[in-house]
Amino acid sequence: MTFRVEVAADIAACVATVPIQEETWSGDVIVPPQLLLAIAHNAGFVALGYAEGDDRPAGFVAGFLGIHDHHFRHHSHMLAVRPEYRHTGLAVRLKEAQRDHCLDQGIETIGWTMDPLEARNARFNFAKLGTLTRTYHRDFYGAMPDKLNEGLPSDRIYIEWPIATDRADARLRGRDEVPTLEGAEREGVPYLLRADADRPMPGDPAAGESHLLLGIPCDFQDLKRRDRSLALEWRLAVRRALEPAFARGYAAVEFLRDASGERGAYLLFRQPPPGQRDAQPGGAGAEPLREEGGSSIRMGAQLP
Repeated sequence: MTFRVEVAADIAACVATVPIQEETWSGDVIVPPQLLLAIAHNAGFVALGYAEGDDRPAGFVAGFLGIHDHHFRHHSHMLAVRPEYRHTGLAVRLKEAQRDHCLDQGIETIGWTMDPLEARNARFNFAKLGTLTRTYHRDFYGAMPDKLNEGLPSDRIYIEWPIATDRADARLRGRDEVPTLEGAEREGVPYLLRADADRPMPGDPAAGESHLLLGIPCDFQDLKRRDRSLALEWRLAVRRALEPAFARGYAAVEFLRDASGERGAYLLFRQPPPGQRDAQPGGAGAEPLREEGGSSIRMGAQLP
């Protein structure tokens, strides 16, 4: 399938994002097109993706310039693709265009928030783009009325995408092999949290483990429709697991799936102290895990 990406420069292009916003989140959380136009004309980025033969936009991305830890950073606020164009590569094309825009501005990191229980989004962000996270926000947006978030605390992880790296380039082009969940389990990586049937089951890893796994449901939206109380149980379990892990210096650097696609887990890596981060080859600061047969389960992410 062939796509083209067009940068929004007028109000008509920004208005064209509204039906996609409504289809994705419902009409309760629409970003007004006038605001998107102001963002686009003030160092931000709004772009739409079009499929060949379809005059309607198939997806869009929008973000704005910000400051994080005294450095300029691009905040990617929205990315949405119409259902019929998901899993086609369009989302990657949109993120690549956003990355090119930021690199032209001299910006090296793009950030955004993500629900840590959304496995599909985690797979896209970590496996397709090469992101990482080490920050957890409780109920970040408060009560949200849209169809994806209604009825639960809006907990979020803060995603960091170092875009001026070989890792980002390799992930975007599909040249970087993504580790597998089975490989991590064969290496004995302990679970901080895992699924026992549908329920969250806390693990009891030894203190000081260099790597941990944190499992989440494969389809959180389906689970929420079936059992809202169980969805809340998962929300609180992930919160109780990730907050102290991040406080102890862990970062989630991959999202791993098994061969069936029915199980998924974040791979957490404990960051060494700043003065030791270049002690190991590649700057990761820890011996990489090894798949059976010798291929590496790499941490990949440079932790700034």
